Amino acid sequence: MRKKIVVIGAGIGGAGCGALLAKAGHDVTVLESHPFEGGRCAAFEREGFSFDFGVHMFSRGEKGPLGVLNRELGGDLKWITKDPACRVMGKMAFDFPLDIRSLFRQLTLAFNLKVGLKNYIGAFRLFTNLMKGRDIEANDPVLLDEYVARFTDDESIHLFINCVSQLYFALSSSEASAGEFIWCFSKMFNNAAFGYPRGGARKIPRTFIDALSRFGGLVRFEETVSRIIIENNRATGVETDRNRYPADAVISNAGLNRTITLAGAENFPEAYVNTARGYRYSNPYVTVKYALDRPLIPYPVVFYMPDVASRHLFDYINQGSVPDDPYLFMPVPSNLDPGLAPVGKQLVIAGTPVASGASNEICQQVLDRVHRRVCLLFPELDKHILWQERSTRADISRITGHPEGGAIGLGQFPDQTGRNRPASETPVDGLWLVGADAGSRGIGTELAAGSAIHLVETLLRKWR
Repeated sequence: MRKKIVVIGAGIGGAGCGALLAKAGHDVTVLESHPFEGGRCAAFEREGFSFDFGVHMFSRGEKGPLGVLNRELGGDLKWITKDPACRVMGKMAFDFPLDIRSLFRQLTLAFNLKVGLKNYIGAFRLFTNLMKGRDIEANDPVLLDEYVARFTDDESIHLFINCVSQLYFALSSSEASAGEFIWCFSKMFNNAAFGYPRGGARKIPRTFIDALSRFGGLVRFEETVSRIIIENNRATGVETDRNRYPADAVISNAGLNRTITLAGAENFPEAYVNTARGYRYSNPYVTVKYALDRPLIPYPVVFYMPDVASRHLFDYINQGSVPDDPYLFMPVPSNLDPGLAPVGKQLVIAGTPVASGASNEICQQVLDRVHRRVCLLFPELDKHILWQERSTRADISRITGHPEGGAIGLGQFPDQTGRNRPASETPVDGLWLVGADAGSRGIGTELAAGSAIHLVETLLRKWR
């Protein structure tokens, strides 16, 4: 039976599941409050440069859920990979290969990470367990720091894992779930498809929105949802600042707590609301985008690990202060797709985490430190900046509607992952969740895409 479906939000999850349901023959309308699609995966134009709002690379590329969605929808996403995949700088300096599946590559990695000889066996056992994805569910409730300590006390290994955890989840290894990390690490490095889409990060949601239209679905931009209509404990439609949309099913990409607010907390069991209100969020990432008048950085990505004890590296986040020397994740999108910058120019993005709800003053101070470190790494850069754009926690909140400004959404803490992750189905009949807050595992946009795939499979089974 053909269903009338309203999707709230044109982020990766909303656009992806809306397109899949339209392809399955359903009547789909996607409502987006902004004049653009993508949410955290949006992008903007300035003086011939096309730059991502966030700081993006994609751990599994065409082999992950984004690639699955693209193929299911007949999209035209093209993925770019480089080998070496990135340049590690800071406490140690080396080129990180795209593929570390061989024993030789893993031993070389341990050498490059300056692992002490007495710790090689522990490091090898750790990487073997990570690569094989062992005991994921058993380690969901375990902190990542505690998991790594089972194998080694090597400081370089702990620093590396801590930085990767912050990259994956916008959480330190003293906060993140070991099971979630094992799942993501094993998928990423066994797929060996870490890459970037031609056309930039926004090409992903745009591909899904194009497919939605091709299959007869509609997207309404600049239309803000004011209420999810609940009648007799069933979602029957949506009201916006312009229209009323009746629906057989409402799918929200607005985040769990925002969805409860739109639908009215009184329509949910009290325990469900209390649990939702108690969830914790990932850290925001603040970013600097640099437009350079010529190419200065030869790498596709720079991964900077400060020479700081791992256990203290992200203390400043919990303290709500500013790091002396910030960890950096630094893609150079125009080295992957030259079309993102004018001929002979370069686009660089540098990001680092801050505390949830960080003030604009703190964000600017952190970004001052980011800029200082970038200029120390690449001393000529400051002389060749055409312009720079900064994004703070408040900008993330403005784009996503989430006051905490999380880079991903609900944090992948031990008590918020695996079986403890919110389900896509809510207690209100006909109201469903999609996106990074519900129903899947993964890293950022891939987490949202996995949620979309899982939700559509669930709905199509239910409706059959």
